[in-house]
Amino acid sequence: MTTALIYDPIFLEHITPDKHPERPDRLESTMQVIKALGWLDREDLLLLPPRAATIEELATVHEREYIESVAEASKQAAEKAATGKQKTFFFATDTYVSAKTYEAALKAAGAPLTAIDAVMKGEVKNAYCLVRPPGHHAVAESAMGFCIFNNVAVAARYALDVHGLERVMIIDYDVHHGNGTQEMFYDDPRVLYFSVHQAPFFPGTGNYDERGEGAGEGTTINVPLPAQTSYATYEAVFKQVLASAADRFDPQLILVSAGYDAHWNDPIGDMYLSTAAFFQLNKIILEMAEFLCQGRVIMVQEGGYSVSAMESCVATSLNQLLGGDAAVDDLGPAPTPPYRLNTDVLIAELRRIHGLTGYRPRNKPKPDLEKLRREILGPNAEKKQKA
Repeated sequence: MTTALIYDPIFLEHITPDKHPERPDRLESTMQVIKALGWLDREDLLLLPPRAATIEELATVHEREYIESVAEASKQAAEKAATGKQKTFFFATDTYVSAKTYEAALKAAGAPLTAIDAVMKGEVKNAYCLVRPPGHHAVAESAMGFCIFNNVAVAARYALDVHGLERVMIIDYDVHHGNGTQEMFYDDPRVLYFSVHQAPFFPGTGNYDERGEGAGEGTTINVPLPAQTSYATYEAVFKQVLASAADRFDPQLILVSAGYDAHWNDPIGDMYLSTAAFFQLNKIILEMAEFLCQGRVIMVQEGGYSVSAMESCVATSLNQLLGGDAAVDDLGPAPTPPYRLNTDVLIAELRRIHGLTGYRPRNKPKPDLEKLRREILGPNAEKKQKA
């Protein structure tokens, strides 16, 4: 079955200041690696250009006045750039615009829509959207955290409204909490938003007791982890919290906010994940998707500010979507944490407040009670029982 890679060179024309973390070479260099690997010539990889999201599609999650402000800011940036040397201009908080930002942002939001159409029509099994600007911090009325439009939120709403899906899951493993995505679906029971992120950290949201409200109560799951958390804890979170929550929710489509700034080589995040660790996390997601939603997974690029880590993690994720079973990694393992973090209490509390205690995913085999009895009582259990 075919995998789609959604990409457009326009993404490189969203210009940010020199040395800004979210810069064009993140994608440019990553595409060069994909080309060097020869994957663009593979018959099972379909390179698709994204369409631009329409104003109506953006307006399902963003205020129209805000959408218009992005268009106007890009227009003004083009006019200023034509008369001077400056190419990028401050827009909001830490987010900048340039002459082509609006066009790039429209296609960044349109990329997962292109992917959803292809997946739902059966043209491809899954997809990777290599886009910028990223999206999960953008809120309804404003840009934030390098994000212009909330690409994955537009996609989730599109899957619900246009393709008639009833349950969409968003898995966000960017090192930062996706405050914008959470806010947009906080009261919507049709979208399960799951975020695992460093805390305390920007943007200061995503506490474990933020669970949704109204009809959406229980469909927001936050896993805030301390700095220098390693793969062992992430694995426990994915297997003990994510897997059970996903199985109970039973999604028809899984969207992944794929941020790689939890990589140990990232200059902003302070987590201890390696490329091989991201491979294992993706493996858990893909195995869940096979059982729950016919493998319908669409990965959408978020953060990741080490160019070398971006290259290896995107290549690894794409390889997995294509059915590969190896990480593309020349950075090696994460450093050994200076101390061991015990997050067992947090995981137990998350399972409790989300009603997952004792829940066994349907694709897990029933426990061998006789084997467990022998392990507890010892090899002479039967003799002891008779005596």
